[in-house]
Amino acid sequence: MTTSPQTRSAGPRVPVSIVCVYNDEPVLSSCLRRSVEAQAADAPQTELIAVDNRRNRFSSAGAALNDGTRRAQNEVVVFVHQDVVLHSLPALEEAAAELLDTTDIGIMGAVGIDGGKHIIGRIRDRIVRIGEPALRPRDVDTLDEVLLMAPRAQLLTEPLSEDPLLAWHAYGVEYALRMRRAGRRAVARDIPLTHNSLSTNLAKLDLAHRHVGDVYPELLPIQTTCGTVHRDGLADSLARGLRRFRSAGIWWGESHVAREVHRISPDSTQVFADIRMLIDDALALSGLSSLHVIDLDPEASAEHADNLSRFDRPFSVSTADADHARAAIAARQPGELIFVAGLADDSQAALSPFGAHPHVLGSSASTGRWALIGASADELAPLWPSRRNRPLPWFA
Repeated sequence: MTTSPQTRSAGPRVPVSIVCVYNDEPVLSSCLRRSVEAQAADAPQTELIAVDNRRNRFSSAGAALNDGTRRAQNEVVVFVHQDVVLHSLPALEEAAAELLDTTDIGIMGAVGIDGGKHIIGRIRDRIVRIGEPALRPRDVDTLDEVLLMAPRAQLLTEPLSEDPLLAWHAYGVEYALRMRRAGRRAVARDIPLTHNSLSTNLAKLDLAHRHVGDVYPELLPIQTTCGTVHRDGLADSLARGLRRFRSAGIWWGESHVAREVHRISPDSTQVFADIRMLIDDALALSGLSSLHVIDLDPEASAEHADNLSRFDRPFSVSTADADHARAAIAARQPGELIFVAGLADDSQAALSPFGAHPHVLGSSASTGRWALIGASADELAPLWPSRRNRPLPWFA
């Protein structure tokens, strides 16, 4: 794994204690531990404290992470998921220095959501970059638990909740709400990372959300990266109606985009899908053995690659302009699936007809426009079986 020039830090830094509770040693070793050890020379005083929960010693994330906090040696504690790859320990240490230098911040994270339902903080979620940039701390309603940090002294006196109703969910949401109730800020700030998640655990998430809503009624409705916590008494039928209305609006907007995509690439199959959740199935259905992600950036040259894996398949990420992306597509190896993120009108036109490779063009409100190259629409058809995966008929 290499660190791109954009992630190198030049500001004041303080070493941190990275605390992670894990239940899968291979995932920890291939993601978080590997990325920390690879940068040890750049951040020699930063430590990794891995809390082993393979035998269910702890009944909640809060209990496990509080145990790690008590063992930490540095002034700032950073809670990180086991499947996270940290791309720049210097940048992490810079964020920690900024946290210590700002007295009104109660908790900082890599990604959160504000009251307008905007994802704040730029990270890679599986294969797609998400979130609005936050070069400096930006206030949010709540934070995602993927990466959180706070001063160790504060966490010793105000530890994470160990409430069994939270268990393994929403402990970061609860802490952000607790800080806001106390008049302190919950903020997101860019910290270069990839959340290389191989699964999604939603078991009892609704119970955790209901609990934080009960504890912090004055802050309702509460926005989280996993949905909105509404006030009790909001009729289920009204909530369902609001969701349907919002979904219809998103479908309408995506269909507008699809019309322009079709104009540029009239012979390409188009779908609407959150590709983050489907990429592993796409590899399996196509029978391909490796994944190459290209982030389109008109300012970039082909300068770096982060080499990861997903379910034992090689997974590399590079940043390139349209010219370099076109060259990578032309040089696609047998067995390689290429995913191009960040398509826009000009880059789609520059890449079409995608080297005559089999491909699918897609988009969603969550991921923007993208292309999968190396697998045909027929091969991948089971991934998008719903009418909702296609443009509205009058936009076709």
